[in-house]
Amino acid sequence: MDRKSEGSDRPHPTFFKSVRNYFREYCNCSSIHGFRYFGEKRTYFERPAAQLISRPHMRYFEALTLILTSSLPYTKFNAFFIIKMFLFLFFVRVWWFIVFSMTLAGCVIAIMEVYKKWVRSPVIVSFATRETPIYSIPFPAVTICPQAKSIQSLYNHTLMMRKHIEKKPLTEREQKLLDYMGLICDKNRIVKFSDTPIFTEKFYEVLEEIGRIEMFLGCEYMGEVQECHDIFKPIITDEGICFSFNMMDRSEIYDDNVVFYKNFNEMENLTGNTWSMEDHYSNEAGLYPYPRRALLAGAKNSLNLLLLTSKSHTDSSCKESLNGFKVTLHIPMRVPRPSQQYFRVPLNQVLTAAVQPVMITTSDSVKSYKPARRECYFPSEKKLKYFKIYTALNCKFECLTNYTLYYCGCVNYFMPRDNNTDICGIGNLSCMEEAEKRLQLGSLHNKLDKLSRRHNRSEDGEELRDCDCMPMCTDLSYDVDISQSDWYWLDYERAFSKDGELGFEKDEFHLSRLTLYFKSTRFITSQRHELYGPTDFLANFGGLLGLFTGFSVLSLMEAIYFLTVRLCCNSKLYGYWAGPES
Repeated sequence: MDRKSEGSDRPHPTFFKSVRNYFREYCNCSSIHGFRYFGEKRTYFERPAAQLISRPHMRYFEALTLILTSSLPYTKFNAFFIIKMFLFLFFVRVWWFIVFSMTLAGCVIAIMEVYKKWVRSPVIVSFATRETPIYSIPFPAVTICPQAKSIQSLYNHTLMMRKHIEKKPLTEREQKLLDYMGLICDKNRIVKFSDTPIFTEKFYEVLEEIGRIEMFLGCEYMGEVQECHDIFKPIITDEGICFSFNMMDRSEIYDDNVVFYKNFNEMENLTGNTWSMEDHYSNEAGLYPYPRRALLAGAKNSLNLLLLTSKSHTDSSCKESLNGFKVTLHIPMRVPRPSQQYFRVPLNQVLTAAVQPVMITTSDSVKSYKPARRECYFPSEKKLKYFKIYTALNCKFECLTNYTLYYCGCVNYFMPRDNNTDICGIGNLSCMEEAEKRLQLGSLHNKLDKLSRRHNRSEDGEELRDCDCMPMCTDLSYDVDISQSDWYWLDYERAFSKDGELGFEKDEFHLSRLTLYFKSTRFITSQRHELYGPTDFLANFGGLLGLFTGFSVLSLMEAIYFLTVRLCCNSKLYGYWAGPES
């Protein structure tokens, strides 16, 4: 008779008892710490008592009943010792149950903390392992805006203010010029503007006529003299007419549907763009590509500018008596806003700016994450209406443009627009300021509302727009260390002039000098990479399980074995899934 027929002749135990016996068998074989104590049938204290018990498989309460009724045969062990022995067995199992529960709870809590950290901060920013040479990045685009906003012989803002104070009437042309310059000069409550809501293209013609001021006396780049008009091109910004160096052409920055005035924002006589934020310069770029490389470090390899301000162009009322120049450093693909980010070059001073690049890159392993989790965009992930190239500041600029158009029905003169969009006049100045304020506060409302899970609405119930302008995954900016001193250039001119006399009036104009150079030939970049990749998370998860419970992949395979293979084998060998009773 085989084992299967032999086992089938005997009645099978109850299902509950079979499960209990099978679980005991698994506990005795498991590699998980403490499990074998749950399934242990006897300890070394049970063996003497088992000799006294006629029914070795009786239950604890049944044995206790026999002891109390004095029907249990015994010799040298009394009933009280047997009771203590059974209580000890019960205590052992309870103690191990508590210990295992506590360690399992600690393991679950630790794993949950690791998971929360992985969800909250899947990407970490750290320093790159290698330094980056400066020739792999462009020299910063330099945008310079004179604080003198008009040629005084054509328009005198101070004179217009005096006429208002003295209540003298303005001619039609004077009122028109005052309205135009009201968008460029600082807001003044004394001046009374008209309520013209929309400006025509005539605004740009007048702005070019009275506001395009010659300010360059000499330019030098990398030790070589340059024609200032060749390397600096006029652009229209929120500071009026400014001049930019090393900036990309408007056809590479703006979408084709954006309209411009004449040749503003146009970079002439330049080869095609050979640089991108992701891939840096192409292999065919050569030593002198465009945008220009940052080749060498040090003051001898600088952009050196001699800036001139005619005294007849200074106006103490347009820009709060702050004469000189505003300078903005930015990447070539970004549209500058000199009114927001700048440093000043005062009159009759020498200013030296040591440039330090600040670059952040993103590893390929992070690309699989959604933008919201990595908190940055790759160029192909975010499309803009007015710009071909995504940057966070271009995105914010476009968002402001769209909201101004929505709120006021027109856009400011320096904002991108198409042929169907009107230019806001001086009558909409307050509306444009309110739109920008609401948009900025709306961004804060959105962040707070996301934290409190509320709907993003303003106090008056208007729907607030989320610009969603996260940084680029590969981004570049420039920090500067500035030093400046007074420049006694008149004394220098006298020293080299005949008989110590100047060939011009000493109060005819002011000179300023700006020197921009890189501090070092290499810099350390930052990099976004995974805090916990799949392997790291699995290692943390498995390490905590192993530390607290001794669980491993082999433990998992043991459980699978007892739930599948062993059940089948028991059924084949013994005719019952739990195996033999003994």
